[in-house]
Amino acid sequence: MSAKAWQFAIDVGGTFTDVVAHPPGQDSRMQTLKLLSTGAVCGEIGSGSTAATIIDPARIGDPDRVWRGHDLRIIAGDSGTVTSASTTRRVAAFDGSTGTFTLSPPLPCVPQPGSVYELRSGEDAPIMAIRYLLGLGLADAIGPVDVRLGTTRGTNALLERKGARVAFLTTKGFADILKIGNQDRPALFDLNIQKRDELTEWTVELDERLAADGTPLRPLDANDTQDRLIEMKNAGAEALAICFLHAHTNPNHELAAERIARTLGFDQVSLSSRLSRIEGFVPRGDTTVVDAYLAPVIAGYVASLREAMPDANIKLMASSGGLIDAASVCGKDTVLSGPAGGVLGCQQVSRSAGFDRAIGFDMGGTSTDVCRIDKDGDLDYQHETVKTGVRIMTPMLAIETVAAGGGSVCGFDGQKLVVGPHSAGSDPCPACYGRGGPLTVTDMNVHLGRVVSAFFPFPLDRKATDTKLRSL
Repeated sequence: MSAKAWQFAIDVGGTFTDVVAHPPGQDSRMQTLKLLSTGAVCGEIGSGSTAATIIDPARIGDPDRVWRGHDLRIIAGDSGTVTSASTTRRVAAFDGSTGTFTLSPPLPCVPQPGSVYELRSGEDAPIMAIRYLLGLGLADAIGPVDVRLGTTRGTNALLERKGARVAFLTTKGFADILKIGNQDRPALFDLNIQKRDELTEWTVELDERLAADGTPLRPLDANDTQDRLIEMKNAGAEALAICFLHAHTNPNHELAAERIARTLGFDQVSLSSRLSRIEGFVPRGDTTVVDAYLAPVIAGYVASLREAMPDANIKLMASSGGLIDAASVCGKDTVLSGPAGGVLGCQQVSRSAGFDRAIGFDMGGTSTDVCRIDKDGDLDYQHETVKTGVRIMTPMLAIETVAAGGGSVCGFDGQKLVVGPHSAGSDPCPACYGRGGPLTVTDMNVHLGRVVSAFFPFPLDRKATDTKLRSL
């Protein structure tokens, strides 16, 4: 990182985004910021507010330019529901000395003190945080900054099955290869076998074949390939995962299929010969599918950051614990992007405390991640691993991840009380955040008195939690 530029280390979680900033200069003081991963900033309306001005003493000291142009929306905290669009107004001016927002036009009525409001700019949370810490308005260019970003977007998309719609292209006769897998039986004696949720929506068999040494036995039929890909495009496929038999010895058939796909408008095409050039057909195929499934999620996020910060040097944390330039990041490398940062942090903290071995427990909003710091402070690595039933061949830190976090939704399935795997995320958030969200693990801890409201960056709505808990 450049010593002459602001340096930002950002962890984008499923619910919160946490930022550590280092201003230029060796003697500069580190700054921190926490906000919702939607980019929304919440606060509480103070006494003395009017229909035209909102006063929040907690915002005293904020830069005057930061909030100008943001949308301010009043939230009905008691009912735990978001109010109508009639209570959303543009911030025309902000006075940091008094924490006063001037709205244009004024609200239809005077808001009640103690009500919750939120500020939104429409920008991603990292951009919002950087603008705040730099004291910049929405119209100001961010300029050259160094950004290191860890994100659980890939992790959460895999856990909650919210990735791209993928079509799997493979050699004729091998349509079921990923379902069959390597025939392991993780729960051999279970009476009710639960098959994994496949990441692919469509499987396309193409009439091509390579010998084990890569010699072509049947060429790829270009016309048939084009016809099948047009079908997939019309059906709604957003990404392609191409894995042909023995392609690790000769990638030409996969490359030919990719060229056809590109001409038809497929932006995301993942090739096994490029991503995981190994002999094993099953792990190579699984890895390719994971990349196709997650790459659009990560690519879209990176593109939005680059558009807002064209002069920034952006690097993403990889699952291996290293940093990758944002322009060359792959979906398969970001499965544990956010958790990997937690592992490295655990390693540094345990060393500083004088421990050679440690257990790292990182509970976020959507997932919980556990790691082991081995003797002499070394980290465990895996080159082949299974995450949520999906086999991945790529170097990554040894982290056990389960879909259980503070935002995991609590409910009733008709027979029993259940938790997760779905999460309330950063929108609408847990019910206690006062934004109309569902009942979550966080709400249970608020109800039991285990969460100290004073430590939160915004007020918590216990009434909303109690209402939803009684209803359940």
